[in-house]
Amino acid sequence: MRRLSIFVRWACLLAGICGLVISTWAFIDPSAFPQMRMDTMVPPPSPRWRAAFGFVFSLLLVGYGSGKLRHRELP
Repeated sequence: MRRLSIFVRWACLLAGICGLVISTWAFIDPSAFPQMRMDTMVPPPSPRWRAAFGFVFSLLLVGYGSGKLRHRELP
């Protein structure tokens, strides 16, 4: 079980780093990812907002993977 936990943390860390790079690129150049097409009453969020959300989510993944978001060990 300990090895599975270590594997999941490494996977979250790597996925978070990749997400940070892609989200930063998408935030700088919004034309890199096309606008979503939806025929609803509420328009989809802009590419910059989606990039910002991805950046925050990736930061959370990096925090979990690096162990910064772990709860403290109880005695």
